[in-house]
Amino acid sequence: MMYGLLIFVGLLSFWMLYRNTGEQQLESHYVQEEVDTAPLSPEQIKLIQDSWALVLPIKVKAAELFYARLFELDPTAKALFKGKLDFQGDKLMTTISVVVDSLNDLESVVPILHAMGKRHIIYKVRAEQYDIVGAAFLWVLEQGLGDLFTKETKEAWTIAYGIIASVMLEAYSESDLD
Repeated sequence: MMYGLLIFVGLLSFWMLYRNTGEQQLESHYVQEEVDTAPLSPEQIKLIQDSWALVLPIKVKAAELFYARLFELDPTAKALFKGKLDFQGDKLMTTISVVVDSLNDLESVVPILHAMGKRHIIYKVRAEQYDIVGAAFLWVLEQGLGDLFTKETKEAWTIAYGIIASVMLEAYSESDLD
């Protein structure tokens, strides 16, 4: 379960903003925020939780789409995965569920996110890859939810991912391995 959370946070950490201008471009806009200041509104939390509930029935396909998109956006990322992707995908979906279920108390998952960030360093994940993971994840949500992936839902997921990524990326600033 920890690996799944690690993967999810990594995923969320790779993405902050995503523009569609004919071709998809990635931008990094990480802002270190204090998690204890309720960064997501109750409405945004509900949007995330409701949309995630719609993804769960197709979680196996969503994980497959995620990894395909991730490797399309960053072919070098494939070398970071040693195990079977179906197993990794299951851990990813489980981890995302844990974080989504914890959105009303993000402080409770901060130690887990820090630990995941440290493991990502050991796994040789580069800090700039967090944007790519985020872009792949949001793309999967858009594909899976279709018209239900509204501007407001995308914004809520983007904020959540940015928070999670920021917490994980703190490990990079604490480490001399970066």
